[in-house]
Amino acid sequence: MLIQVKLNYKKIFLSKIRGNYAFLKNIIIIIKNTQDKILYVDYTKSRLGDYSPPIILKNMTYYYEVAEISEEQVDYIECIAKAVEDKMHPIFKNKRLECKKDVTVIID
Repeated sequence: MLIQVKLNYKKIFLSKIRGNYAFLKNIIIIIKNTQDKILYVDYTKSRLGDYSPPIILKNMTYYYEVAEISEEQVDYIECIAKAVEDKMHPIFKNKRLECKKDVTVIID
């Protein structure tokens, strides 16, 4: 199956995760440091306010870039996150990202 995804990222600092941002669901999260280097790529199907970053980023200063995934593509969110990670080459790889479905993702 072929999935074409257009991702629009929003830059969100940790102190700004309130209100509407806290309730974002089904999102791809790109964690960047203050020098705009990509540290980690992850996803969450629950709310952004409930998301906790990995322990390896504990002592670092970072912010999020988030992209919402449409309802039709939620079933393939892991595959989309894996494709984003492969395209962006973060410093820390997310071992949890696996695409178990026979899907090809094209990111615009």
